[in-house]
Amino acid sequence: MSDPVETASALDRYVALFEALDRGRPRPDGDARPFAATALLRAAEGEGGNDVRRLTQRTREIFRILKDESGGWRAPTGALRWIYAAMMAARSIDPQRYFTLRNALKDARRASGTGSLHAGGSRAALVLALSDENAETLIARFFAIKQAIKPPWWRRDMSVTDMFAAAHAAEGATPGEVVARREAAEAIFAADRVLRGHKREGARLCTLTGTNPHQVVAGFGALRDAARAQAKLRHDHDKTMLVAWACEGLTAADMAELEVIRDALPRLCRGAGHARTRLAHQVLVADRPAPPGGSISALTAVVAAQAAMVAAVIAASSAATTTAATS
Repeated sequence: MSDPVETASALDRYVALFEALDRGRPRPDGDARPFAATALLRAAEGEGGNDVRRLTQRTREIFRILKDESGGWRAPTGALRWIYAAMMAARSIDPQRYFTLRNALKDARRASGTGSLHAGGSRAALVLALSDENAETLIARFFAIKQAIKPPWWRRDMSVTDMFAAAHAAEGATPGEVVARREAAEAIFAADRVLRGHKREGARLCTLTGTNPHQVVAGFGALRDAARAQAKLRHDHDKTMLVAWACEGLTAADMAELEVIRDALPRLCRGAGHARTRLAHQVLVADRPAPPGGSISALTAVVAAQAAMVAAVIAASSAATTTAATS
């Protein structure tokens, strides 16, 4: 197979990237490789989106930089470094900009009065690096939005709050805009008998992607029934995933294609829980137009990759605890 993959099929590109990541050193382990490959699927044409060798080589280079800078203890650690490296390679993010943003977040944290940063600010820095604005502006906006959306302590998850605050800061939103859009969407979900239990999650995602919550509520039943009608997908998804898919604009017609992709993934694509379905979803939407915010497409990819990767790492270490993110 030649290194440039000129094909309209995201699945073909995914397989090529998955295989290429296993060639050469260093290389991701069996848990990290599938999710690193999906992150690379989001590379735009200008970043060498069809050049498998270029993307995988750059991923290895950035992985080494992250490892040298972070050592064995500083986030991102372990397999998650590969996902960070792949996202940076796919979006042409300079690792030094990422380090600058991460350090600036840590320096400004105490004065912000917003509490701790998840993983030392590593996730927020990665998302903020999707924006070209100067660091000072981004950091100030991030903490202002974080303060505005931070939930009460009893349902607080800083990994989620930091990620969404960074996403909205990267797209240039103001705290007032984010809160108003969330509150309006949450009221719509709360009024629906089926989705009221996911009102906060649905509101977060609709605000992030610019999706009309009325459309999500109206189409959710058909999406759920279509997923249940697929033999292999039926037991390999949950309501949280359905809500996320609906907020991203997936419809009942997508469920058959999702099952086909899921079944066609390489057998070595393993993971905990619904990880294989999450991989298939990333392949399904890889070539679709980005949501209204230019940075949001890449953000969605890294969030899904991280969530699935964390689940796989937990399962691999035989831990019995799973965490549902709430914000």
